[in-house]
Amino acid sequence: PSATSFTLPSSNVALRRHVTSVQTSSSATSPIRLSAESNDDEDADSKKIVVIGNGMVGQRFMENLLELTKDADTKCTLATFCEEPRAAYNRVKLTSYFETRDASDLTMTGPYEADGRTAWYEDNGVELYLNDKAVAIDTDSKTITGESGREIPYDVAVLATGSYPFVPPIPGRHRPGVFVYRTIEDLEAMLAYVKENNVQSAAVIGGGLLGLEAAKAVADMDVTSHIIEFAPILMCRQIDQGGHDALVGTIEELGLQVHCGARTESFVGSDGTTTDNAEESNAPISALRFSNEDWEDLPVQMVVVSCGIK
Repeated sequence: PSATSFTLPSSNVALRRHVTSVQTSSSATSPIRLSAESNDDEDADSKKIVVIGNGMVGQRFMENLLELTKDADTKCTLATFCEEPRAAYNRVKLTSYFETRDASDLTMTGPYEADGRTAWYEDNGVELYLNDKAVAIDTDSKTITGESGREIPYDVAVLATGSYPFVPPIPGRHRPGVFVYRTIEDLEAMLAYVKENNVQSAAVIGGGLLGLEAAKAVADMDVTSHIIEFAPILMCRQIDQGGHDALVGTIEELGLQVHCGARTESFVGSDGTTTDNAEESNAPISALRFSNEDWEDLPVQMVVVSCGIK
């Protein structure tokens, strides 16, 4: 069905799916285009383009668009919503943050200023709304609303919302000490938790490439690091048994411990409970419990979930 106004889901990754399903007319083959007439009739040659998401893709899109339109007759002005407290950075290099603890080493547009911005945005006339997740689009009035209440008009809306970490529905995943590995803030929160809670042992759920990076990052915090993988081998989509055997040897030489074929049943709280209800128990993580026969609980004080993205 056609629609002119809707609210974006709380998870930004669902935003793209929601818009795609809503932005269709009664004919399934005739999409409603967001790039209609300009909001400003007096300035029809200038288009306001609002990019929802200031990640790597959103940032590159803006850079390329500015380059392609610099000599064009029709000019555009750019604005972008960014849920995080700092402008776009290279998420692929996230693990290297532990080497210097300087976010500017990951930036895509130059050194960060105190407020999380870089000079690139002002230099290029781009409006940047930090700490402000887009929550609603009104295609009738052609406005986008941020979580802050800010309402921005647009001629063209571009969704570059990326993905979010997948967390399996393991009971206890709400507990203090359970983290995902996706943003600089995630890493900062882990570092603080390790220091404040004297964490000695941690588990990383997921034996893919990012999980292995996370496990090494945990080890670099002077914490015993356990890699927990459901499949019988690590990186099961990339390597075979022989590759696994060689990889495990290298990993164990670094002091990390590998547990493959592990079926994680629950995150056990320090009060011994395995509930999935935060109201019943919000005790911090103290162990992993497995459904494997004869497997004992694995004592850990922190868990990092790295099971891919959605």
